[in-house]
Amino acid sequence: MKRKRGAQKGNQNARKHGFYSSTLSPTELCEFWNIINLEGITPEIAVLRIKLRSLLQHNPGNHRVLGEASKLLSKLYGVKYRLAQEDTHQLNTFIKGILEQHPVPVPSQPDTSVKTVG
Repeated sequence: MKRKRGAQKGNQNARKHGFYSSTLSPTELCEFWNIINLEGITPEIAVLRIKLRSLLQHNPGNHRVLGEASKLLSKLYGVKYRLAQEDTHQLNTFIKGILEQHPVPVPSQPDTSVKTVG
């Protein structure tokens, strides 16, 4: 049987960080429950926060990711509070501005380039 051109059904080769993945890693799942239980943040916001941090660890300063995150957040609140389309658009612009001015803190990675001689 001849294969069709392009990626086959279910292929996830191009997915690097899983922003749209439906699952969280065990570490992210633990962080999710800590955010929900200790900070009282809604589950949707907690997942968005975890995914955004993960993506920015892999690619700091990725403005496309910030745009997608702000779009998802504004849609969530637009539906929840029944905002008009123009209000949702303004909220999106506002959130994106905040994310760009005050990026999500990304834990620093240990510097593995320096080797110690012991």
